[in-house]
Amino acid sequence: MKKRMSKNVLAVMTFIMAVGVTISGFAAPSAIFYDVPVNDWSYSAIKQLTQEGVVSGDVTRFDGKRTVTRYEMSILVANAMTKIDEATPEQKRVIEKLAVEYAQDLEKIGAVQSTQSAPAAVKLTAKPNVNFFFDNRIEYTHNSLGNNSGGAWVTGKNIKNSDQLMERIRVYMSADVGDRWTWNSRLVQAKWNWQSNTSETVRFDRFWMTGKNMLGGTLEIGKMQLYPGKGAFFGNTGDTEGVYYTRKQDKWTFRGGLANSSYLISSGQRVKFMEAQYKPNGKMDIGAYALRQSYSDTVDDLDLRVINGAIEITPKLALSFEYAHNNANPSNYAYGHASGKQNGYFIALQSKYKATNYMPALYTNMVNPFKQGDWGWGISYRHLPSGVAGLWNRGAFSWVPLTTDVDGNWQNALDGINAWRADFVYVPWRNVQWTLTYDRIKYIDGDKLNNSWQSTFNFFF
Repeated sequence: MKKRMSKNVLAVMTFIMAVGVTISGFAAPSAIFYDVPVNDWSYSAIKQLTQEGVVSGDVTRFDGKRTVTRYEMSILVANAMTKIDEATPEQKRVIEKLAVEYAQDLEKIGAVQSTQSAPAAVKLTAKPNVNFFFDNRIEYTHNSLGNNSGGAWVTGKNIKNSDQLMERIRVYMSADVGDRWTWNSRLVQAKWNWQSNTSETVRFDRFWMTGKNMLGGTLEIGKMQLYPGKGAFFGNTGDTEGVYYTRKQDKWTFRGGLANSSYLISSGQRVKFMEAQYKPNGKMDIGAYALRQSYSDTVDDLDLRVINGAIEITPKLALSFEYAHNNANPSNYAYGHASGKQNGYFIALQSKYKATNYMPALYTNMVNPFKQGDWGWGISYRHLPSGVAGLWNRGAFSWVPLTTDVDGNWQNALDGINAWRADFVYVPWRNVQWTLTYDRIKYIDGDKLNNSWQSTFNFFF
């Protein structure tokens, strides 16, 4: 086993060295930098500096109708810092305050202080050809299932280990190709249970191209993830080859695509979807999508109709939801498994509106992992009858804890269940994110109950 792991690690290192580029501590802006809320003080400050001509840029980007990432803000702050000698005393005060607020981001994009000019002036170092970002995850899970109580997803077998530990490494890579295209990829390896004798082979589960300003929108082509809506009823982290097109118009965002997925089942499955989202301001959104997935030439696995939304109730409290109806024909369903004509939903309360972009098991935006002491929480309830998310409800796989027993069995946290969930996310140290999760999983048919605890550390570098 050690020999196999050594070979895998060597393969990863050999690939990275073979690229022959300067390694940056940050990934593609869209993957790592977080959106800046329109009600944030820095948003208004940069808007004012742009209107006053201190910052070069299009002031219409700050009309409150589109999001601005910290990456974009950092570029503008760096621009303002180079002009501090020409600024008024009040403008200098604002620029210096922005420089402190975005110090870590400026460092990541290559903006460093110049020792040959004013203290706040900056120079931009050459951008590396390929950006790298690493995410190392260690997760511990405890479940209350007995040795003979079943509880395994799909098979219904007994879960052999009440205590499980896993580790996963992901390497994100991106590079600009000209002025319109960006290359993106992800290399991954995981060991879902430390006590087992097997581990996942090192592989690329994503590699795709993103084109900007293509027919007025954004075009994505290749092998990538697919999370329409909030991701509660269809979520593929990778292994989905397709073409997606996104267009933003005023307060609307439209997206659609065609894909072929081998997610969780070896045979290819054709996927087509369309979605729309309306976001009148930075505190509310409402969306809908339709998705159809063909399990085979004669069987439609999924025929989803989904609505979702979120709203900021107070600056420290937000509500989100997603409701789905699967209209797939149960008489054509594979393996005779219950499906079709099913309705499911989740509803959640969160401490931050920015965490509502995805469902609770995907709280990727709950905290800023580079800001020590940042924290957030969420409480949710989900209703997932069998078949609402396809065969074995596999479209809702993201609800599953990322650990298995020694035989590779996943806990059933998604198929034919009702569940309460609580999440607490905290940044104990810079670049380290800790998530504590409690899942109270009750089977819809029967009295089986699973109390599941998950403690997860993510190390970002």
